[in-house]
Amino acid sequence: MKLVAQLEDLLYQAQHAPKNEELRLADWRILINESEVVSLGIKDNSPGSVYTPPSYRQGESGEVFLVWADGKCSQAMVQLGSHDDQAHWQQELEQWRQASYDDPDATHIPAPGPLPLVAVEDRAIQTIFAGSGDDQILFDQASRWLTDKPLKAEMQGSIQAAWGYRHVRTSTGLAVTYQQSQFVAWFSFDSLIGGGFAKRRLSRPEEQEELWSQTVNLYEAMHLEAPPVGPQTQVILAPSMTESMLGQFILPNFSGDRVIEGQGAFPKESFLENKLLFHPHFSLIIDPLRPLELGSYLVTAEGVPAERTVLVRDGKLQTPFLRVKDSVRWGAKPTAIPQGTAGLYLTHKAEVPWAEALQTVEDGVLVLSVLGLHTQEAVSGSYSLSAPHSLRILKGQIVGKTDVKLTGNFLADLAAPTTKTAQSNLDAHPYLMIMTGVQTL
Repeated sequence: MKLVAQLEDLLYQAQHAPKNEELRLADWRILINESEVVSLGIKDNSPGSVYTPPSYRQGESGEVFLVWADGKCSQAMVQLGSHDDQAHWQQELEQWRQASYDDPDATHIPAPGPLPLVAVEDRAIQTIFAGSGDDQILFDQASRWLTDKPLKAEMQGSIQAAWGYRHVRTSTGLAVTYQQSQFVAWFSFDSLIGGGFAKRRLSRPEEQEELWSQTVNLYEAMHLEAPPVGPQTQVILAPSMTESMLGQFILPNFSGDRVIEGQGAFPKESFLENKLLFHPHFSLIIDPLRPLELGSYLVTAEGVPAERTVLVRDGKLQTPFLRVKDSVRWGAKPTAIPQGTAGLYLTHKAEVPWAEALQTVEDGVLVLSVLGLHTQEAVSGSYSLSAPHSLRILKGQIVGKTDVKLTGNFLADLAAPTTKTAQSNLDAHPYLMIMTGVQTL
């Protein structure tokens, strides 16, 4: 019997006909992910070594959230194992009860709502697991990487495909099961320059070609020495760096629980008053409805149907993202929830393609990665970061490598009239073009 069915039976019985009144449930919620995953890797130019052997695994795991008859709550991780009989789960139920706690705001289980139509599965990924030999495409891609890589480059890489089912059940009547897929591939040269792809579909040949060409060109530029930066040098964050900065400075400050507790950069009143705190050209959106994007879904783990949520519109704060518990405390309905930084989109009214934006950069530096970002304090927004292995831009051309140090404030960057974005063909996040403190490292 599947894990979700075992848990449904267990919790339904505990709600309506418990063996012990101490174990009676008032409400419950189940999330189970059932998946198959195949992966392979490249380590130091060697595919399938002892460090990165091809692998296949499958499993069923997830979490349960319980509201007991006395109003206490329990939360636990679950997985399908060899002990899946009724006695095992009854024992688990008793242990969950012993670990119960008081949290009145968390006891609300939403009623089912209409689900959106959003594509989260690629049938081409399913065929990889059908035993028809379609998994060869993963090995073929790794082989092409190794054949086409720059001659002296030491390459690392990984390719992973996943297919499975997501089950969400609640005591209020929600019973949703849908198929979902995932494909993630990345590679790097000399651990300096890399490229990656992550969506709910396979990458297309033209995307693979563009990503490879772009990464090889940056790698070759990294071997040229460039003039040092100056105080007026424009800083351009590569899409992966924009994503990292959003994850460090924006996500924590828009989390509903932190805003409610007064632990974020913006007080609750700033959201209620729709204060203008970013430049009017900027908007920030959680959009789980985009087809086949990694951050897209039909329903949250809490049973809330996916919807588009605007966090910042034209520079003005609108709402933090609210899980069910946060929404009860806030007095509003739950919002969309980002999957990390996946599903979070920063937009600018004057955004142009990167190829066009690059031509306008007279004196710039392209930052691909930094050291110590995780140590920067999220609430203040301030940063002081070393960025070795950045790329110098002069008169619209990438001319070589330079090492720089950045000092500034990311929240101020998003409020500055000089900050612009440029669209990447390969990434959901944009290039972010800012004027900030920059000096030679």
